[in-house]
Amino acid sequence: MTVQFNPPQFVTIGDRKIAYEEVVPPDPAGTVILLTGLASKRQGWHKQLPVFGQRYRTIAIDHRDVGDSDLTPAPYAVTDQADDVAAVMDALGIERAHIVGISMGGFISLQLAARHPQKVQKLVLTATSAGGKTHVAASPRITALLLMPRFRFGRPDPGKIARRTYTMIMAPGYLKAHPDDLEHIMAIARHRPQPPEAYRRQLQACLKHDATAHLSSITAPTLVIHGEVDPLIPVANGKHLAQHIPGARLLLYSNTGHIPIIERAEDYNRDVLAFLAE
Repeated sequence: MTVQFNPPQFVTIGDRKIAYEEVVPPDPAGTVILLTGLASKRQGWHKQLPVFGQRYRTIAIDHRDVGDSDLTPAPYAVTDQADDVAAVMDALGIERAHIVGISMGGFISLQLAARHPQKVQKLVLTATSAGGKTHVAASPRITALLLMPRFRFGRPDPGKIARRTYTMIMAPGYLKAHPDDLEHIMAIARHRPQPPEAYRRQLQACLKHDATAHLSSITAPTLVIHGEVDPLIPVANGKHLAQHIPGARLLLYSNTGHIPIIERAEDYNRDVLAFLAE
């Protein structure tokens, strides 16, 4: 299977470029911004971008240090990543948007809602956590997968690293039963592979993430979606978010791991679009 990727567009923030891709219908009902996870790229939303783009101006971003966006040599925090999203919105003339984040993208979404509440119309938090002391950690085996040096010997194939990682964080047996999804995941990993030092900077930002103090002050209508067998960010984290964000709604997907945007793409797209349309 040959996977073709669309060329990026760019926004310049200071001396850095942030890459994005967008789909715009003739008469958009609003704007949706898609924020992906650790070491992931905008192409990870390939099952959402064309679907959401039928109704909304839909934008998927490459975070700093990944994909077609520029590298950031100095350390940074999730709050800085949230400010990147706000700056992209300003540059594109977007006053408010529906923010849809998965995993690290959910961390960024929470900080965006805390730091720039006027920019967030509705919030969709997928397979994510408030962080801090309330965070329920993965098993030591899964945690070791995250912390493992990525390029210890020569230049391992990024596709094989992705295959090993996603096999462990998705529902058991999912990728074996869906070889096309595995091929797509591996192709994305091989496209502009993330340097190990950039991965480490992103990971360090994630490990310091803590939005617990902000949950009670989030005013945007919020939908929390979580897989019941998520091994990377256990489901207790999604339940905590739904319990502590005022008025938040919780959707749990059975037999679903950390990547519901692939594992349950049809259900996910239907549920998110229904929530945004309310």
